[in-house]
Amino acid sequence: MIQQDAPLSLDNLTQAYRRRAKGMDEWLPHAEDDSWSDVLGWFTDQGSDTLAGLTADLQHQLREHGATFDPQRQQSRTVDLLPWLIDPAEWQHLEAGLGQRRRLLSAVLRDIYGPQELLKQGILPPELIFRNANYLLPCHHLLPEESEWLLLLGCDIGRDSAGRFCAYGDCTLAPGGMGYVLENRVAINQVIPELSRRFQKRQLATFFKHLQKALVPQMPYSSEPLIGLMTRNYRDRQYFEHAFLANYLDIALVHGADLMYKEGRLWLKTLSGLQPLDALMRYMPDALSDPLELDASVAGSPGLLQCIRQGNLLCCNPPGVAFIDSGALLPYMDILCEHLLEEELLLPSAPAFWCGEEKHLARVLKKLDEMIIHDLERPGELIAVAQISRSERDALVERLNADPQRYLARQILPLSTLPVWQQNELQSRSVVLRTFVLSQEQKDVVMPGGLARCHDQPVQLQLGLEANFMAKDVWLQSQTDQHISLLHSALTSVRLSRKAGLLPSRVADHLFWMGRYSERLNLACRALRAALPLVSTVVKEEQVATLTPMVEFACTINGGTFTTTDSPDELTAQLSSLFARDRLDGLLAVMQSLIMNAQSVREFFSEDTWHVLERLQHALNNFPAQGSTSRMVRALDDVILLQSAIYGLNNETMSRTQTLRFMDIGQHLERAMQTTAMLENVFVKYPTPPASLMEAVLRMADTLMTYRRRYRTELHPIAIIDLLLLDEGTPRSVGYQCIRLKRQVNHLPDRDSTLPGLNAEQRLMVELVALLQLVDLDALMSEAGKPSEQLGDLLGRIQTLLSQLSDAITLAYFNHADIPKPIVRI
Repeated sequence: MIQQDAPLSLDNLTQAYRRRAKGMDEWLPHAEDDSWSDVLGWFTDQGSDTLAGLTADLQHQLREHGATFDPQRQQSRTVDLLPWLIDPAEWQHLEAGLGQRRRLLSAVLRDIYGPQELLKQGILPPELIFRNANYLLPCHHLLPEESEWLLLLGCDIGRDSAGRFCAYGDCTLAPGGMGYVLENRVAINQVIPELSRRFQKRQLATFFKHLQKALVPQMPYSSEPLIGLMTRNYRDRQYFEHAFLANYLDIALVHGADLMYKEGRLWLKTLSGLQPLDALMRYMPDALSDPLELDASVAGSPGLLQCIRQGNLLCCNPPGVAFIDSGALLPYMDILCEHLLEEELLLPSAPAFWCGEEKHLARVLKKLDEMIIHDLERPGELIAVAQISRSERDALVERLNADPQRYLARQILPLSTLPVWQQNELQSRSVVLRTFVLSQEQKDVVMPGGLARCHDQPVQLQLGLEANFMAKDVWLQSQTDQHISLLHSALTSVRLSRKAGLLPSRVADHLFWMGRYSERLNLACRALRAALPLVSTVVKEEQVATLTPMVEFACTINGGTFTTTDSPDELTAQLSSLFARDRLDGLLAVMQSLIMNAQSVREFFSEDTWHVLERLQHALNNFPAQGSTSRMVRALDDVILLQSAIYGLNNETMSRTQTLRFMDIGQHLERAMQTTAMLENVFVKYPTPPASLMEAVLRMADTLMTYRRRYRTELHPIAIIDLLLLDEGTPRSVGYQCIRLKRQVNHLPDRDSTLPGLNAEQRLMVELVALLQLVDLDALMSEAGKPSEQLGDLLGRIQTLLSQLSDAITLAYFNHADIPKPIVRI
């Protein structure tokens, strides 16, 4: 009889939690409310084993979404099962305060980058602005006088000692957490749909619809405006958040290298040529955004400021706004609100003090352990004094006294607590909220909820998003049904389309190399799987030479080296070293290159593909570098199966567009090059191969059964050459790869339709296919199996042409090299 997971007792959980909770709690005062009762009623009905399984499923969903998928990092955040339910009346007051805060900060930016009346009237001290590294002089008068500087504002909120919500920080770099909010909501809806349906809550889709509309310029240059989300690169800690958000909003994810300034506009470099960009959602640090006018040492987008200045680009938010993020305005928010808006500040700020004023410095030094110190000349580096050593504290006091105008101090908030489900009990954790407010003509729109972060140390939550945290979904009760997705039923006519959207050249480059590394990983594993059983049976030195070709191929497939040897032990050692984690040309290095290119185009792959990629990475990270041959071969079987699954998934789920085409070209180009190299190793460099080696070659190419059906048990080099080099009907042959490459190259975008004849890539493919089809097979090898010079020349010529094809595609589509023009006589 199966034992059922016993439900939990809400009374017992509540009593235990009351004993642990300290300070103000978000749940206990509302424990009898219907909304909390509904959620916790479902929660306690599940039983501890079920809840443990659901918790594991939630974290798995995050990994599948790619939120934390990185071979160099562990998962930095988790999501709790229990949502945070915020009282509607309290949220209504919070919404009003957030809208006012965005309008106020936008007005301050309009002044300090414009007439600077706040400085002239002495409301803000000049040192606070001009010593602030986030204040950018090139951004002065960047926007017209009445423009909105802040289209989107993120605000960090926590409870003060009086239990009030107050703002302790602002985030002007979009998205800055919005992608995390979406990921958390999607994960909760997928893992616990019963609870999501049980509680009628306000949905996020309405906010993101408003955001989509806000990103469309009032006078777009085309009926379908081109909008980009600008990020740094895949190494950025929040890269997957950006990719997830760009995919959700259906806008292009772009890097600085994807854009160029020309004729007063920013243009996106695509396979179809240059396309004008209408709007940009910028997640790029201000100083890194434009190397022409700001920091010249980084690769942002030259001309970005000039394009904004000329009114040819809607930017959310423009460079210069990060002055807000430094916290410099926190001590002056009340007086600024009264002066600029003639209103009282609705959402108070955390107590903050500019040390340039003597009385403020004295107060900071008196309560230094309660402070977080902001260095205005090095924004982003926050010092929690309570967490540093005595010597570091003394050094900090010296710096504060020596140059007080450089520093700002913010008092640490005590924060409130929330229950989280940990170790089969409700535990108390401090909580903060980052939510977002969007500029609208009539009334600002606030995201219904936001990113709730929990931690057992309140100060850690007030130092930014860098620290690990447990996230919570935030729920606000709704009286009406709402859309849960940006996709909705169209009640009017729709113009049918089969356009796949623009493909940036950088994306095509990553897809091309993802195809190449994917095939390289497959072939490396196949070579190892074929070589390991052979090497393990070597006992005599004279047998080493017969196995050397396959081992050399395995060692050099990723650009590595092979040392010729007569020792069986040295041969085995060279093969085993390919599994080493620190080897730059080993299996893990190939896998990391594959993952890097996949990460850089995260938005183009399905969730199933990322699920398989995660399993593939796990299989390689846990590969048995030592042990029996059979164990290692089984592990290689798993890797090959998973890699093949990625290839199959992409072919099944990706539309037949240039996206799939470039990945396909990369994969089959790599297969042709490596197969040619293997044939050269086995039949030219080390002629007269034994039967065991020829069988291994066929096994590696997965053509052993095909060969047996044709020739039964007779192994002959000329038959293998025909099968793996010339037979256009064999999917692993070089001839098949060239026919497929020729078809794909002919469907690449036209570079210049005015030029006569074939382009460089097409000419190379015509030559390759003709070279193989005109081969005289009898001239390549004698009946006894001895190779002729023509075989070596042929294989060398094929490799040269394939390498030239790779270079031609790179120059034409990735680097945008100038196309040569015919000389016109005047």
